[in-house]
Amino acid sequence: MNLKEAFQAQNKLNELFAHFTGYLEIERNVTTVHEKHFRSKSAQGQIDEVLDVTNYDSKIYSANKVIDFLLVLIDEREKLSKAIHSAKAKLEMDIDSAVNVNTKRHSAASVLREMTLLKSKSLLQKNGGTGYVFNNEGNQTNYRYDVEVVTTIDFDRNKVRALVKKLQAKADEVSAQIDAALINTPVDYVLPFDSHANAAEILEEFSASK
Repeated sequence: MNLKEAFQAQNKLNELFAHFTGYLEIERNVTTVHEKHFRSKSAQGQIDEVLDVTNYDSKIYSANKVIDFLLVLIDEREKLSKAIHSAKAKLEMDIDSAVNVNTKRHSAASVLREMTLLKSKSLLQKNGGTGYVFNNEGNQTNYRYDVEVVTTIDFDRNKVRALVKKLQAKADEVSAQIDAALINTPVDYVLPFDSHANAAEILEEFSASK
């Protein structure tokens, strides 16, 4: 497989691990419940009885099979991690850093692009202000007056637009390099089950092979 497929396999292993650990965390999935009815202690001639009241409908998988498969998943995750690490070491670029930095470029370009949409503007608020004066009798009175609110962009729009183009161009260039690395870099690993199968199918196949 290539590096892109290896990351997809990694996601599949993580997804399965989360699914099955989540299953084991639910008590009813890993226990059986029996009721012991001690009738003979309360009524002469009555027979004690043990009833199985386990909700088997909720027990999709055998707990023991899931436990065994979890250990397999951990081993496979370790094998895949080592294979990916080995493949990355042969690359000329640090692909993890490249992805991280490129994410920052896209984020910055998005913010700056939104900034270029801002415009200077003014808004006249009729009677928006209140003042106070003393009248001829010496009494304080208020009066209303208009207020103009002026909002001015505090940056060079042309400079920001040019920066957006520069960031986007560099991000596209690095993205192409990353895509090429993902597709052209071989990883020495084979997923031991069908990546398109669901959790139940994979566990069934694993159990049958034991």
